[in-house]
Amino acid sequence: MKIETLSSYYNLRQPSNNVNFRAASDITLEYVLKKHTKFLPKSFITRAKELISIGKKETPIYEVHNEIYKDLFEAESLKEVQEKYPEFSEVQDIITLASNRSKAIKAVQKIMPLEKFTLNYLKKLYRPTSQDKLKEELGFTNRSLLSWLNKKLHINKLSGSYIKLLQMSDEKENARIAELSRKAIYADSEVQKYRLEKAAEAHRTPEYRAKKKQEMKDYYERNPEKAKKTGLISKLTWNKCPEIKAALSEYTKKLSPYIRKVLSKKQTGAPLNAEEKRIATGYYRRFWEQNPHLKGIYKQRRLEAIEELKNID
Repeated sequence: MKIETLSSYYNLRQPSNNVNFRAASDITLEYVLKKHTKFLPKSFITRAKELISIGKKETPIYEVHNEIYKDLFEAESLKEVQEKYPEFSEVQDIITLASNRSKAIKAVQKIMPLEKFTLNYLKKLYRPTSQDKLKEELGFTNRSLLSWLNKKLHINKLSGSYIKLLQMSDEKENARIAELSRKAIYADSEVQKYRLEKAAEAHRTPEYRAKKKQEMKDYYERNPEKAKKTGLISKLTWNKCPEIKAALSEYTKKLSPYIRKVLSKKQTGAPLNAEEKRIATGYYRRFWEQNPHLKGIYKQRRLEAIEELKNID
């Protein structure tokens, strides 16, 4: 069974409680070279073509990745890595930034000596791990500090889509995602659908999300009364949540001036670039992650709002 896009990796049937995950074996070398070449490291492309040419096209891509970067993971110095991998030849050691007063430098110094950081950081990036997990491991307050480090140290991180492909080619990761999704199922079909969609979101492509966004936009254009009611539910819910508003306000105050500037820009309706859109999108997600105790309150108030609007109707 072939899959044409990352989004088709999932087959979410509603309102069924079953999540049918595609087999990791579907994420073949031929598939990623044909469909996702732009996301692949050059060294991976070269090795994948070699394996296909000798009849090993079924080799899992995470195995290819680990084979390629085995010497990186076992290296004991940055110099050793640069001699082995041309893509890291321009990487600068963070020790050259020791006098810089950046928040990123201060955060790094809290967890390890600067001279140990660059090699360790490269290994984590290419293991690979998500930017959010890496941010937490390093004790950073936001992902913009990681972007700053990558730029200053001349490090090209792996693309998010490539990381997703690696995860999807690993049977253990498949099982983990499937279990998380099944635990997210609720009795209410609409809530169930929402939770399943969120569980799978990390493995979906920008093309898929753009398509779904357009579908939702088209739906509301055809059904303006639904759009109006959805807006009323959201507005009424937030009016019922003064404690969450206060927590959100305090959370926002602690963010960097740059992030607050992006949020302010979004509120005015000004167009955002790709980086600004990412920041704006992650704003509420990070808030809820840091304040899980407020989720139950919000859900209850939303149910109350829906009930009130039913009575009005």
